[in-house]
Order: sequence, then structure tokens, then C-alpha cells
Amino acid sequence: MKITPIIGLEVHVELNTKSKMFCSCSAEHFHVDPNTHTCPTCLGLPGALPVPNKTACEWCIKLGLALGCTPNESSFFERKNYFYPDLAKGYQLTQYEKPFVINGKIKIGDQEVRINRAHMEEDTGKSVHIKDNGQELTLIDYNRCGVPLVEIVSEPDITSAQMAKDYLLKMQQIIRYIGISDADIEKGSMRCEPTVNLKIEDNDQVFYTPLVEIKNVASLTGVQTAIDFEIKRQTEAFKQTGEVKSKNNKNTFGWDADKNQTFLQREKEGSSDYRYFPEPDIPHIEFTKAEIEAIRKSIPELPDQKFSRYQKDFGLNDYDANLLVSDINFSQIFEKAIGQNPTPEMAKFTANLFLGAIKTYLNESQESLDINKINPEYFKNLFDSVTKSEISATVAKQVIIESYHIGQDPVVIAKNSGLIQVSDSGEIEKLAKEVIAANSKAVSDYLKNPASIGFLIGKLMQASKGSANPKLAKEILEKLLN
Repeated sequence: MKITPIIGLEVHVELNTKSKMFCSCSAEHFHVDPNTHTCPTCLGLPGALPVPNKTACEWCIKLGLALGCTPNESSFFERKNYFYPDLAKGYQLTQYEKPFVINGKIKIGDQEVRINRAHMEEDTGKSVHIKDNGQELTLIDYNRCGVPLVEIVSEPDITSAQMAKDYLLKMQQIIRYIGISDADIEKGSMRCEPTVNLKIEDNDQVFYTPLVEIKNVASLTGVQTAIDFEIKRQTEAFKQTGEVKSKNNKNTFGWDADKNQTFLQREKEGSSDYRYFPEPDIPHIEFTKAEIEAIRKSIPELPDQKFSRYQKDFGLNDYDANLLVSDINFSQIFEKAIGQNPTPEMAKFTANLFLGAIKTYLNESQESLDINKINPEYFKNLFDSVTKSEISATVAKQVIIESYHIGQDPVVIAKNSGLIQVSDSGEIEKLAKEVIAANSKAVSDYLKNPASIGFLIGKLMQASKGSANPKLAKEILEKLLN
């Protein structure tokens, strides 16, 4: 029996516009007093008229172009009718027939995941469940109601929970690069609803299990765990009951993060259940070819493009290049540090500092780098000093952190601290003779086994208080001992 997961993802991303999608209320809702950013339009009061947010529409197209989608030059909004307490109007303004962008793709490793569409809609309110005097109550906060929301719908090309997580990370990365959202899953500004079923091949027969959409998944790890659980559950259910997919065999399952399991909520609605029809108060929205081209030109260098450039121009390996492009802020700071037209050697040296000493410092201190405190001249001076063997690689890692904090040239810091390497062969030879005279046993060990010279080098470095050039120290010791 061969089992192949068939996974699609619906990703919702809140845009960080100043105002909501169809009114002038502030779109800020995180850690804001409940129901303070509302008006008749986002509360759906009679007579209130929606006015589309132009920036949000442009950003939806911008995201689509970054995902390789084709824009529809003419599009329109529709009413998606359903009742839920946090949907004050009883319908959601969204796009069904003519989304802003269609038919894109995103590369995950060596595989491609097709993007069916990215469309614009409005977010719903937020239900808050509390207990009061032993009673379970649900309160509604409408601050989030009407916040611009882009829904990105993939084709079911994902074949594992890990691939789904990688897809979400890549999507999050692209969204942050183009600057339309912080895409923070923990804050709810990026949310995901996986759809999962299985293709089962057994004795020349092919079966498909019922399709399940999973709701209420609040983290990247949660998405991966929920999909893995659902694959296992559907596999066991098929083996026990043999149930296969029928025409209306679609169910909505919730995710219980405490129990790490899915549970049936309801039979999933079809498009006909929502009674879509064009929004009568908003005319068709049209973008000219020139306007779309202007949006395309506003897209910065994307992660995959930057990754390829770092490899080609700087000779970085896959691992280092991937780490540098993983975060847009980290990448921008790195590029400021290397300055204009760096040599590959300079770029690689700086990359090693960022991925070594600097990244370790950030992980331990939980700080964020301030790009305004980065001076490319300091990094160039440090590179030149290490190249000339004036400063050791170990000292470079030490002084670059201090340089960042106090805003002083790291080479100056090294000089003031007595950390400049001694490359005077006469001075090192004098120290070498003293070390040889004081360590007769180590000398005897070396004569039997030249690989043991490390002990003598260590003693010489100790005698020089770490200032001797290690390479030159080794050469002089070998010369004196042979």
C-alpha cells in the first residue's frame, strides 16, 4: 500500500496599512482596547458605504507579482454570505470570480508549489472566551473587523508536513521582504488553514480519503503537527472503514493544541452555500498595464535572487547564503557592512563575522542589530588588518562586538588593548628559544612526533600574551628544532 499526502494551504495575511480595507478606521488591533477602532462601516450598520483601500489593493498585486502570479487588470469584490458572531454584517467582502492575481508558483527546495490565486478581503472580528462567576461567556472585539486581508491559495502540491512548514516559512520571508506585513503567526497577522487528504494506491486500485480542512492552527509547529496527526488519522480510518472521498465529502476539523489532535467541527460548506454575488456598492477595480508595471518595479530583490547573487558574487556556500537571506533586516545590515563593490574575500570575511560572532552575540543577548550603528569602513579596516596578519581571526571576533557597542574602529580597539599580532621574526625567535629551553620534555616529544608541536606553540603564544603571529611562531619553532 502506497500512501501519498495531498496538502493544500490557504494562507491569510493581514496587511500593515494604516487604515482598514473599506473605511478610515485604524487597522491597528493588537494590544488595543476592545472596540475602540470601529465605525458604522466596519460594524455593518445600515446605510454605511464601503470605500476600498487603494494601498491594500496595490499590495495584493505586489505580493502576487512576487509570487509569479498574473494580475487581472479588471477585478471586483463580492459578498460572501454566512453568519458568525464576529462578522457584524452577516457577510464578508471578498473576491471569488475575479481575484486580483492568479496562477503563480513558489519554489520549495527542488519542488514547485503552484499558487492558484491571491485575493483581497476583509478580516473578521475576534471572539474572546472568558469565565465569569462560573459562566462561560463569549465577548466580541470588532477592532480587527475590516482589516485588509490577503488570502493566498495554493494548489494541493504539498506532500508532507515538513514541506508545508517550509512553504509557510518561504511565504513569510517573501512577505517581509516586500514590506506589506510582519506576517507574525503568533500575533495572528499570518494564519494558515491546511487542507489534507490521502491518495492510497493498493493492488492496482487508487483511493482518495475525504478532504479535511483544519482550523485554529496558531503556529508553524502547530501546522506541522496538525498535518502529521491528520495524515495518521486518515490512514487509520481508511484501514478500518475504507471510507473514500465522495462529491460532497468535505469536512472542517478544528485543532486542539493541548491534546495535539484534530476534531470534527462541521461539514465544510461549498461555494454555493455562501451565495456569492457582486458587491453593489463598489464598482469594478481596474489597473492599467502601466500601473501594474510600476508596482512590479517597486518589488525589491527577493530572497531567491539575493541567494543566487551571494553565491555568484561572493562565493558563499548554500548554508551561509541561506542564513544571510533568511531575514531581510539581517541581510540589509550585512550589505551595509560590506559597503559598495566589496571583493569576494571581504564579503566572505564579513559573512563569517555575521554568522559567527555577531549571530552568537544576538542569540545570547536577544538583541536586534541597529543598522544605523553599522560602519562599513570599520569592517574594511578589520578585514585589511586580518589579511596583513596584524589581528588574528579570534581577536577580530572579539573586537567587532565591542566596536558595535562603543562606535569605535575595531582596529583601534585592538591596538589600545594590546591585541595587535607581533610579526617581528626577531622578537618571536627570541621567545621561541626561551620556550625551547624551558620545555625539554616537549622538545623530546616533538622530535619523536612532529605533530606534538602544538604544545610549544601554545607556550610561545602564552609567553607573548597572545600577540605573536601563530603561523610565524610555528615556522620559527620548526626551524629551530630541525
